[in-house]
Amino acid sequence: MNNNRDINSYFDGVINNINIILNNDFYDNKDNLEEVKNKVLEWQEDYKKNNTLKGISVKDLEYLDLEITDFFADYVATEPVKENYAERLSYDFSILEKKWKDEMLGGN
Repeated sequence: MNNNRDINSYFDGVINNINIILNNDFYDNKDNLEEVKNKVLEWQEDYKKNNTLKGISVKDLEYLDLEITDFFADYVATEPVKENYAERLSYDFSILEKKWKDEMLGGN
């Protein structure tokens, strides 16, 4: 996956989309998104300090993956095309997760 975006832009994308979703009445199943947001912010802070994505526990990463995947599945078919925040959230998170796996396997 060759991509020119900076890692922080993916973190920012996840956070921005969560903020939009939390303030949008269209999405009603968003109980866990505040916790997801907090874990992503912690992960981003660790990344900024240590320049590695390895600073998140596997348990927390699995939690984020499950929550974001479930949220995406709930809304992908019904959210307005021009306001596809669940899709954007899922995409940006998937890039972070892929880059985390690359680091873990690559030993960076």
